[in-house]
Amino acid sequence: MNRKIIAGIGGILVIILAVFSFQGGKASAAETTVVLYNSAKIGVVEKTLELELKEGMNEVSLEELAGLNIAEVTIRPLDEGVQVLGVFSRGQGGDVYSANVGSDVEVKLRSGETIAGKFLGFKNGKIAIEGDGYYLINPNEVAYFKAKNLEGKASAYAVLQAGKAGKYNVSIIYRVSNMSWESRYKLYIGDNAKLYGYIVLNNPTAQEFKDAKVLLVAGDVQLYQNVPQPRVLYAMAEKGTDQVNVGQPEKIEAFYLYKLGVADINPASTMMYPYISFEVPFEREYFYESWPYSREGPVYESISFKTEKVLPAGIVEIYKETDDGSLLIGERAIEHTPEGDTLRIGIGRDYDLKGSTVVLEERHDDHYAYYKVKITLENFGKDAKTVIVRHYKWGKVLSSSIKPMDETQNYVEFKVTVNPGEKKEIVFDYENRY
Repeated sequence: MNRKIIAGIGGILVIILAVFSFQGGKASAAETTVVLYNSAKIGVVEKTLELELKEGMNEVSLEELAGLNIAEVTIRPLDEGVQVLGVFSRGQGGDVYSANVGSDVEVKLRSGETIAGKFLGFKNGKIAIEGDGYYLINPNEVAYFKAKNLEGKASAYAVLQAGKAGKYNVSIIYRVSNMSWESRYKLYIGDNAKLYGYIVLNNPTAQEFKDAKVLLVAGDVQLYQNVPQPRVLYAMAEKGTDQVNVGQPEKIEAFYLYKLGVADINPASTMMYPYISFEVPFEREYFYESWPYSREGPVYESISFKTEKVLPAGIVEIYKETDDGSLLIGERAIEHTPEGDTLRIGIGRDYDLKGSTVVLEERHDDHYAYYKVKITLENFGKDAKTVIVRHYKWGKVLSSSIKPMDETQNYVEFKVTVNPGEKKEIVFDYENRY
């Protein structure tokens, strides 16, 4: 028997499975809601199903939930006369690997090679397959893992009790790991600043939602446990550019809620929708970013402008408009920016300016952190330049050698003018109680 070990680093493990559907009931397309988060890779799905039930006990198959965490599933009757007695899963562990031990599978590697055979499980962290030889495959080298036979391996079902035979509506809420959304921006710099924002929906799973009402939540969602790694992924992706009108977000508790409207969320796909655009005047400044660790860093020429709408955190591609076309000159990340706030974006390094951050003192205790920081700016050029210094932190500034220009929970900003050949220092301290 041949023994082959395929090793490597990097890459993505991609699993191809059939698209499951609910059995025993049919959901109206308008009664499916999918909530996506930009801070946690989960989708929360709520569906309304109409079930045909007989009098007494009914076992309703819910194959779409196979492999999901049943503890995170909620089923609620919407009509009187029906009661949910429990939700159950059965099979070998509920995950795609253990559910298919002994099945015929097909594995395609990133190199393009395809290996088919019987899946024997894992050995020393590698996928074991017996085909024309015995293979131990590093999961990092896998492009996709295709299970040929899934039937009878894993299932999910609910037990409902009906007072009499008839049709009943129930609501089912469950989570799908690895679905998410993010913001992407294109900034064009000419006489004014033109900003275009896009919502990018990521669904690398086998789940499909037609005519779903899609809600997008921006904010730091705290989960009790880590979101599990995805079990169901596809290799392929597709992009669309349909125009949608998302509108302004609604503040819900500590989060912002965007209503995307009704859309199709296709399996194994990435969808991009334009949702924001505005043109505003801007100011040129110099910008140094600092973090609570010692480092030397560049000072960037930047532009700043007032935002006309709430901007969720995301990546900004920066283009310079010229007579010959738009030139990509940089790419920067921005944090969540409220409407009417000042957005500052670095567009290119200024080699006449140099910044450095030194942590002078650092203390940590139970639910407490303290930092004392010195930031130094040097001007090696021939002209005086005004620099905006932003230091990212948590907590509140206690004292500072220069009065902060602005302070939030996440950062503090200073404005400093540095003359040619001059060196300026800012010394400040802050604490965070959590």
